[in-house]
Amino acid sequence: MEKVLVVVVMAALVLFGLSSPVDPVRYLGATSIPTGEWAFGTMPVGGISGLAYDPATDLTYAVSDDRGEAGTPGRLYTLKIAVDQRGIRRVQAVGVAFLDSDPKTPGIQPYAPKSIDAEEVVLTPGGNLIISSERDLENRPWIREFAPDGSFLREIPFPEAFVPSPGRGTRTNFAFEGLGLTPAGDTLYVANEEALEQDGPLATVDHGTTVRILEYDLTSQTPSLRAEYAYVTEPIFAAAKDGPSDNGVSAMAYIKHLWPEYDLLVVERAFATGVGNDVKIFGVKLGGADDVKDAASLPFPYAGKAASKTLLARLSALPGVSKISLKPDNLESITVGPALSADRFTLLLASDNNFNTTQTNQFVALEVVPPPPPGSTKPLFRYCKSCGARD
Repeated sequence: MEKVLVVVVMAALVLFGLSSPVDPVRYLGATSIPTGEWAFGTMPVGGISGLAYDPATDLTYAVSDDRGEAGTPGRLYTLKIAVDQRGIRRVQAVGVAFLDSDPKTPGIQPYAPKSIDAEEVVLTPGGNLIISSERDLENRPWIREFAPDGSFLREIPFPEAFVPSPGRGTRTNFAFEGLGLTPAGDTLYVANEEALEQDGPLATVDHGTTVRILEYDLTSQTPSLRAEYAYVTEPIFAAAKDGPSDNGVSAMAYIKHLWPEYDLLVVERAFATGVGNDVKIFGVKLGGADDVKDAASLPFPYAGKAASKTLLARLSALPGVSKISLKPDNLESITVGPALSADRFTLLLASDNNFNTTQTNQFVALEVVPPPPPGSTKPLFRYCKSCGARD
C-alpha cells in the first residue's frame, strides 16, 4: 500500500509540474594521461593547476605549478580539448609559453627555480591572462597579468594582511589558489586555499578553514580592492592513515552570467593520506556576506555572515563516476568549457599530477543544465560561442 501511495504522489507531482528537479551537474566523461608518457618538446606536461577556456578559439590555457623540478618554471600550455555529449574525446598540447619574470628586460626572462608556484589562470576579454602564484623565494604570493606569449604586463596588488610574516599572512603553499573573472573583465575574484595565519587554523576532520574571497575592481589601469568576504570550507572528509591531510579552495570560476543563482563556483579538493582525494563543487553567493576587508583578523569559528554555499556536485558520488568507479585525482582547476546547446554548457577540470608516477594528468568533463527560474520553462541563457556569456 505504501509503495502504491509513493507512486501516486510522484505521478501527481509530475502532472502538476512539481517534480523534484534533475541534478543540474552531470558527469560526461574523463580521460587520463599517465605521468611521463606525454610531453611537448622537452617539457613534460604536468602539474596542471589552472585552466582557462577561450570560446573564441576553442583552446584552453593550462598553467603548471612546476617550480623547476621537471622543467623550466612558469610554463603556460595551450591545449586542444575535444569534448561533446559523449565526454572528452581527446586532449592535445598544441603550444607552450614561458612566463616573463622581469618586465624591465626585453624578451622573456623565465623564472628561476622555486621562484614561482603558479596555481590559477583566467582569460581577460582582451586575450591576456591573469595568473596567481602561491609563493616565490620569500614565500610571497602574487597576482600578475601576462600576454599570451608570456610577456609581463602588470602587477595586481594584494592587501597587507596577506603578506607572510611571523603569525600573519598566507601560509606556505596555502595562498592564492582560486581566480574568477567576469566576462566583461571588470571584476576579479581571488581566494586563498586555506586560512591566513591570523584568521584561524587549517582544516581538520572536525572543522573547516576560513578563507577570504577578494573582489577587485579592474575598470582602471590600477586595480583596486572593492571588498573581501569570508568563506568557510568543509572539514576534511576522512582521517589520514599515517600521513598529511588537508582541504581547501583549489579552484574557482565566475558563473553568474550563466547561472544567475550563484556568483562563483568553488572547488574544494580534500586529500587524506592512505584514503585518497575528495572533490566537491559549490555554488557560492556573495550577496549578504560581511565585507571583511578592514578586519585585521577573523574570529574562529567565524561568527559573522560568510558567503553562502550550496553543494552542487561531489565528484565521486555523481552517477556516471560511481558507476565506473573513477577515482578523482588531485583536481586543482576548473573552467567553463564549450557549450553543448543553447541551454547547457560544460565544466572542464584537470588534476595536478605532481609529476608523480602514481598519479596521472586527469581531465574531467561535466555537463551543466541550470534549472529555469521558478514558474518558467525557458532556459536561463543562450550561450554565445564567441564570448562565453549570455546573449
